[in-house]
Amino acid sequence: MSNKASVLVTGASCGIGATYADRLAGRGHDLVLVARDKARMDELADRLRRDNGVAVDVVQTDLTAPDQLRIVEARLREDDRIGAFSDEVDTGSS
Repeated sequence: MSNKASVLVTGASCGIGATYADRLAGRGHDLVLVARDKARMDELADRLRRDNGVAVDVVQTDLTAPDQLRIVEARLREDDRIGAFSDEVDTGSS
């Protein structure tokens, strides 16, 4: 566990969200990864833990669904370790 603030990263299973997660872990931040694709997040989380020695929590959720969005809202509100939020989710709308 890092002494730096944890960062919650949405859209973390691929693309810019995964890149941000990688960079933040490399700087020593613990992470909370949020996305729909749990298998990809688990793979990323395992690599980040192994390569960077950081703590990584995985939250599988679809942020286009209001009931699932509330799970992330609650995590942000209740987890005092989280000091930053990176919203990289692509909802697919134009």
